[in-house]
Amino acid sequence: MHKLMIKGLILTCCVLLSFSSFAQEEGSWTGEVVDLDCYVANGAKGDGHAQCAKTCITSGKPMGLLTENGDVVLLVPGKSSDALIALAGQKAEVKGKKSASGGITMIVVSDAKKAG
Repeated sequence: MHKLMIKGLILTCCVLLSFSSFAQEEGSWTGEVVDLDCYVANGAKGDGHAQCAKTCITSGKPMGLLTENGDVVLLVPGKSSDALIALAGQKAEVKGKKSASGGITMIVVSDAKKAG
C-alpha cells in the first residue's frame, strides 16, 4: 500500500507539471526538509531522523517542506536535488515556483540552502 501511495503521488506530480494553466507563485519558503514516507507514516523529522531521511530521499522517495505552521508542501527538486538531500532533517530556505491543484501544494525548487 505504501508503494502504491508513493507511485500515485509521483504520477500526480507528473500530471500537475504537465499543465501550464495552473497558477504558479514564485518565491522563497522556509521549513524542514523531510522525507514524506517516514514523516506521513510516523511523524519522523529533525536531527535524529536526518540520516534516514537522506537515505529515503536518495532512494527516490518523495520529499516535502514542513513549514513552521505545520503545513507540508511537496518538493520537486529539479536541479537542486543534491542540495535538498544534504538539507534533509534541517531547516532550509527553498526558492522556486509554488502551485496547487487537486489538494496538493508543491514547490518546483530552483535553489535550496540552509536557513539561517
